[in-house]
Amino acid sequence: MTGSNNPRVQLAGFFSARPVALLVLLTMSGWIAGGFWPSVLRTLGILGYGNTQFLDSYAVLAAVDAVRAGADPHGVNPLDPLMRGHVYSDWWLALRWLGLTRAHNFLVGLTWIAGFALTAWATARPRRMLESIWLGAVLLSPPFFLALDRANNDLVIFILLAGCGWAVSTPARWPRWVAIGSLGLATGLKYFPAAAALGFLWVRPVRRMPAMFLAALVVVALSLVSVWPDINRSRFIIPSTVHAMGAPLWWREFGWADSASALPSLLLIVGGALILALARVTVGLLTEGSPTERLRAALGAIVLLTCFISGVNYAYRWIFIIWPAIWLWRQAIDPALAVRARWVARVACVTIFLCLWLDGLLCFIINQGFLIMTQTQMNQFDVVWRRSTQPLPWLLMLLFAGWLLEAGLATVKEWWSLRHEP
Repeated sequence: MTGSNNPRVQLAGFFSARPVALLVLLTMSGWIAGGFWPSVLRTLGILGYGNTQFLDSYAVLAAVDAVRAGADPHGVNPLDPLMRGHVYSDWWLALRWLGLTRAHNFLVGLTWIAGFALTAWATARPRRMLESIWLGAVLLSPPFFLALDRANNDLVIFILLAGCGWAVSTPARWPRWVAIGSLGLATGLKYFPAAAALGFLWVRPVRRMPAMFLAALVVVALSLVSVWPDINRSRFIIPSTVHAMGAPLWWREFGWADSASALPSLLLIVGGALILALARVTVGLLTEGSPTERLRAALGAIVLLTCFISGVNYAYRWIFIIWPAIWLWRQAIDPALAVRARWVARVACVTIFLCLWLDGLLCFIINQGFLIMTQTQMNQFDVVWRRSTQPLPWLLMLLFAGWLLEAGLATVKEWWSLRHEP
């Protein structure tokens, strides 16, 4: 059989010419398998709750039903399987105007997941087979399964922040308003996207940047004012466990309270970023790649960095790693870049992979009985595990901060030079 008639060669040629199709095949196959065999997810530490599908979208709809019934959605809600009160902004309660109830949960959750998938495929858009495989390893990691299994509303925030890419996509004005509106809506729904206003520093051409950045700040401020009474409800303690991320996880192991660790975390990140940026270790986020690609990579890094410093989050917050991950992969393999720039990007890619997969691997080893311990030994091992693995997200966030700071300073310098041109 000749190579041209070999089905494997033909299949490889098909996907080599259509890397997006390969990514769709990989992710759809993995996600569908996880849906049909939830025991695999349980082995990776992704725990369900009885027969309730899409637990987090259900919580939102349970709050909507409580409002419809004249009850307080913010207290203990008997309509929710976990008796959870509504901890997000009241903007979510507007879903009642669409006639949505808990009976529509499967449709709502599936819509969020489908929207996320289409957005991820369209915005990452791999160009080669290896990029598809890399993104497949990211999208099929346990934190992503956690977001999909629960239909967490971070999926909606991801879709909205992707809309911010419209800010640099065309010279027309209406896409800019779509970008600003997407940011404002995301901020009003879940607060933490407010920091993504900094991503508008990446708007190009640079002459458009100040107006877009100022508009983003104004819209974010208006959104936060609108939901300010709701923000305190979103603050709750997430225990130190697997499939969690955040700077306080490290400090807790030494007896620090989460509130006490916020300032030291910020100072360490800023100090490390200054060193990396001034030493030219983290470069390229302003110049390498298309404007939209760079803006979305910055948005993902800003959101993750903000969430990391501000507190402990469930691991589904890692879904915003998609845009930095594809940008870093392309830097890591670009022969036109300096050797150091490529190696720093490679270190970041390896760190991303470890951050996404290590906790799931640990759960797999324990749940498969490869590591048998008493409860006391398990508690001791948990401490050792966290102390051993927490430097990885810290390293990644330091690198993100370095790239962001270097690009931000270069942007201000570029704008200032343009402003003072004769």
